[in-house]
Amino acid sequence: MVETLPYGAWPSPIAPDDLAAGARKFELTALDGDAVWWIESRPDEKGRSVVMRWTGAAGAEDVTPPGYSAATTINGYGGAAMGVRDGVVWFSNMASAQVTGTRDLRLYRQVPGEYPAPVTPLVAGCLSEITPDPTRGVVFAVRQDPDRPLNGQARQTLVALDMEGRRLPVTLAEGGDFYAMPRLSPDGRHMAWITWDYPSMPWDGTRLQVADLDASGAAISVRTIGGAPAADIDPALNPVFQAALRYSDESILEPVWGPDGTLYVVSDRLKIDGTRWWNIHRVDGDDLVPVTRDSAEFASPPWRLGTASYAILDADTALATWTSGGLWQLGRVCLRSGALTPIDTPYTSITHLRAANGVAVFVGGRFDAPAAVVRMDLATGAMHEIRSANPGLSDAARACLPVPEPIRFATGPDHGDKKETAQAFFYPPTNPEARAPEHDRPPLIIVIHGGPTGPAGAALSMDIAFFTSRGFAVLDVNYRGSTGFGRAYHQRMYGDWGVVDIEDCVAAARHLVALDKVDRYRIVSRGGSAGGYTTLALATFTDLLSAGASYYGISDLQAIARFTDKLEAHYAELLVGPYPAAQRVFKARSPLYHADRIACPLIIFQGEDDPVVPRAQAQVLIDAMLDRKLPVAWEFYPGEGHGFKQRAHIVQSLSEELAFYGKIMGFVPQGVTIQPDIRNREG
Repeated sequence: MVETLPYGAWPSPIAPDDLAAGARKFELTALDGDAVWWIESRPDEKGRSVVMRWTGAAGAEDVTPPGYSAATTINGYGGAAMGVRDGVVWFSNMASAQVTGTRDLRLYRQVPGEYPAPVTPLVAGCLSEITPDPTRGVVFAVRQDPDRPLNGQARQTLVALDMEGRRLPVTLAEGGDFYAMPRLSPDGRHMAWITWDYPSMPWDGTRLQVADLDASGAAISVRTIGGAPAADIDPALNPVFQAALRYSDESILEPVWGPDGTLYVVSDRLKIDGTRWWNIHRVDGDDLVPVTRDSAEFASPPWRLGTASYAILDADTALATWTSGGLWQLGRVCLRSGALTPIDTPYTSITHLRAANGVAVFVGGRFDAPAAVVRMDLATGAMHEIRSANPGLSDAARACLPVPEPIRFATGPDHGDKKETAQAFFYPPTNPEARAPEHDRPPLIIVIHGGPTGPAGAALSMDIAFFTSRGFAVLDVNYRGSTGFGRAYHQRMYGDWGVVDIEDCVAAARHLVALDKVDRYRIVSRGGSAGGYTTLALATFTDLLSAGASYYGISDLQAIARFTDKLEAHYAELLVGPYPAAQRVFKARSPLYHADRIACPLIIFQGEDDPVVPRAQAQVLIDAMLDRKLPVAWEFYPGEGHGFKQRAHIVQSLSEELAFYGKIMGFVPQGVTIQPDIRNREG
């Protein structure tokens, strides 16, 4: 029977424990002979990252044994922690070392079935972008060394490490603030990589470098391609953004060598329909020649290293993935004409694409099933999901998965006459076993993605399904500043963080209220990192919310300008203004300094080991709310960084968040036993 119950109180087959149990996350795929390799993180093992291998004979099996975790701290976000060649894997380990409170960040070599052997000494620093070269007996990698700072941050270099750890490293490139994506040519004679300097971010300005290699792996005859400064710079722009444009006005990413030695990249130099888009280009001498000419993005922002959005199959064809309107597609690209031939798939998110030896592999996400590692036969087009992120998802839970509805809405200042357009995905309450009383409207959860230069996609989010199955409507906002909609759209936020994101969230909610799809008086917001900041800002500077949930959110923008990870050392200045010259603006947009204006209860979740948003950011806001007798609840989680990986913490935070909404909005959620401790709340 279908029960009639208030929104928020619907019984759901998706429990907090179900979201954490076996809910793996995949990254960094690789192909080696007939084997498929990848890294997966596991909440059941306190977030340990495991190197996996699949073969037709054995299926999926663990490679790294317990006690090892294939991860890295590069740039504060990590990524690209392994390299595979001829059945051997080299991986960066991020596990507890013998000295209490320290980490073993060494590079290890492992033959499956044997224990890993360290290649590098136990010293400070970390490695990423691992590229084995058996011919020279070296492993190319990006090394980050905190003991040798450059421009106030850990120094990065591109190095060649001896595979057995017997010889000293050879440095290929140094002097730049960042290095990424080293790619060895098929004949082993050349190396291509990406570099960029502060204050640029890699989605705004990078340069391609190509070098010949000698027998030791050292780079000779290095030349720089692309990434020229902007010809004309608007003097009204944020001065930090102007400085970035003077460094480079072109984002070049993902160098890939074709089997014939031709080098390709993704660049956003091409303007189409009034804005610039990441399109595939061919390197021709010291120039880039467009291959594709589409109003679409053929890359995504490399917050974590190791991204891969296309592969060269032969001299005429590439396999690529691209996004338009927030939805990803897979298809073949004619390298001569640039024509796209889409391939029909059920996936709305496609990442970590690799192709070799007649097969392709990628991580595919879809709105109606968990993400999976997908192996595709290039000759037949047959696709086989070889590993699911959540194999235990029940039929009852699958029946509750919501269908995303793309929406566009007008946005801008309430009193402005120049309206712009922003984007979002709307998810209605979905549960075939429940319905709400007639004439009732569902509470709305505004989900705010991180970055803020990130995207909201249409692949399944079990967090969203957790709430929609209980009777919430969810709005996942791609505010101005999000990637996936062209260069002008994501740069619209520069100088206006804390302005345009708030305007867009308010406009999106009002759009749904005007359509009579949600309850105006029961709107909450949740977000992590930069999404946590916008949640806190909505609670502080608007009267929109009934409650807010901040996951490792930023309360003081000044702290991000002064103390954060290497990647974002100048990012807050791009988003707001030069610091300390624009200190007043930073304070004016920081919830911490306006806690007396917070108009709704908050629940705050924070990792104690977060290198991006330190614990103190949450504590000072909590203290300010307690001093002002404002309703607040919180949890600090040991062993968690920027994003929660441990099962117990995922379960507890989701349970407390749901119970928190119930206490604030007056319903009793079913199946939740963990209750938050809300201070300064009567009743």
